[in-house]
Amino acid sequence: MKRVIMAILLIIAAFGIYSFNVNNQKQSDKGLSTLKADHLLLGVSNFEETIDWYQDILGFDVEVQWKVKGLDNLDLAYLSNGDFRIEIIGDKSSTQNNKQVRDFGEHLSHQGFAHICFQVDDIDLAMHQLNKKGIETFVKAETYPLNFYKRRVAFIKDLNGNVIEFAGPIKDTRINKK
Repeated sequence: MKRVIMAILLIIAAFGIYSFNVNNQKQSDKGLSTLKADHLLLGVSNFEETIDWYQDILGFDVEVQWKVKGLDNLDLAYLSNGDFRIEIIGDKSSTQNNKQVRDFGEHLSHQGFAHICFQVDDIDLAMHQLNKKGIETFVKAETYPLNFYKRRVAFIKDLNGNVIEFAGPIKDTRINKK
């Protein structure tokens, strides 16, 4: 009987140590399990104009501006809108130009990061507001009623030709008649 009790106590102790290690691992995992988007870097040659555009057109605020010692040709800033930031890096000495896409097909064939997407509650209202600010529509609002995912999207370009998507839910405009 003593052996059975000792075996049970050893099993309980071993299970307790195992549970402690598993729980400790879960609590101490502060690495990839905490992953979320922080910012997008946008390199430009017209730093001040880009900051002004994102403030005036999309309502971003300048969170902070700074210089990096040893990189005197660069100006840096974080712009924020809610929980999202865009890091603007201005390099007046840059000779590289942003490749301008002519149409949506060319844009979709781009390799690498191609556009940023912002979620809004009403695509048509957001596009109307942007158009009133003088921003041209790059791709007009379309509804994509995929079987598994329904949304409405539209696209513009910023002052440097970077493509920006706006996405939102499909509004059901049918009137329920009883």
